[in-house]
Amino acid sequence: GEGAFALRTVQSVHASTPVAVLREIILVDDGSEPPLSESYVGLDVQKQFNTKIIRIPATKGLIMAKKRGGDAASGDIIVFFDCHVAPQPGWHAPFLRLIGANYRRLVVPQITNLDIDSWTQIGEGMGGMAKCYLTWDADFKWLTSDDPYVPIVSGGLLGISHRWWVETGGYDEQMRGWGGENIDQSLRAWLCGGEIVAANDSFVAHMWRTPSDDRTGRQYRIVGDTVINRARAVFAWSGEFAQKLADFPAFSHATQKQVGDVSNIQEVKRKLGCRSFPWFLRRFKGLYEDAGLLPDEVFMLQEAGSGSCLRFDGEAGTARG
Repeated sequence: GEGAFALRTVQSVHASTPVAVLREIILVDDGSEPPLSESYVGLDVQKQFNTKIIRIPATKGLIMAKKRGGDAASGDIIVFFDCHVAPQPGWHAPFLRLIGANYRRLVVPQITNLDIDSWTQIGEGMGGMAKCYLTWDADFKWLTSDDPYVPIVSGGLLGISHRWWVETGGYDEQMRGWGGENIDQSLRAWLCGGEIVAANDSFVAHMWRTPSDDRTGRQYRIVGDTVINRARAVFAWSGEFAQKLADFPAFSHATQKQVGDVSNIQEVKRKLGCRSFPWFLRRFKGLYEDAGLLPDEVFMLQEAGSGSCLRFDGEAGTARG
């Protein structure tokens, strides 16, 4: 649904990446009508910009599109981009350096703002975002820190070695649509012997969806259930901590039965000898323990005169406010 943006992204990736480094550009057409190969990215464009189109006839959603693309990639390093970005000159060098030093390392760039009229980065790249953390309602929030390590990726922009992609199984093929795959992939990395780092000297300008500009609005059909996807990641990786989801009304339908069989992820855990979820919490102790996301104790406040306890009646979770 974003064919014009997809074309400009292809052109930008091609222009900003040296020929000696760029094996191929894979563009996954997730049920676009008309197909991208018959509209914005015809055979002449594919040839000019070293692009291969993978066509999914019926829309499967972002996760399946990315899995199809990742599985088809032949380069030593696979880089995932949303179809509305402009990588900046030199963006690739930190990816090659950081993944070259450790094939089990995921790398995320600094994500900056894109001017969709000129398809250029707004400003000089200062204030780019790269790091997120996992919240108890199976969501993620942006954060800043002094070290290069990233607890959770936002999902849209990252690099991974082909070898580590194959070993970890890429994405959960039973997730549908969009959302939750970033949690699953991040926990696969950290718990199974890998790591995620931010490349502070790599910049990729990204189009953010803003209500004031209709051009940035969603132009694709929604499939799947984001809440179920997020619950799958939590049930598969967090062990007894998955009980926390019961505290959040949004997950009232996300029972183990609705989430479905997670044996495919359990097989990855068995094969790679992955650690348990508490290791992740301890790895990021400064965030979860020291900053209070995992408090030492929980208590109630009681008004002495009436004996009534203070209670919060708003929605649980961190997604609002």
